[in-house]
Amino acid sequence: MGHIEGITSRAMFSGHGIYLDGIIVGLIIDGEFYLKTDKNTKGLGESFEYDRNGKIVTLPYAVVPIEILEDREKIEERIYESFEISKKGKK
Repeated sequence: MGHIEGITSRAMFSGHGIYLDGIIVGLIIDGEFYLKTDKNTKGLGESFEYDRNGKIVTLPYAVVPIEILEDREKIEERIYESFEISKKGKK
């Protein structure tokens, strides 16, 4: 993702947040890369879930398959898609 201008990361919880121009677009947790999603997102893997005091919490992030991670054009498209989803959520 280093070829995408404006990409940064910050440590958070037990992983890292991935940001584009200061807006969160993804998470890296336990060696998995997740991108922000909405109800229209297709082609990604399982949603990010964690246990909070015995209750499973599902966040709007999904695992990015390796075939997308290894394709510069596809990962860039997905990053920008997640960026737009995150921007909508800030309105």
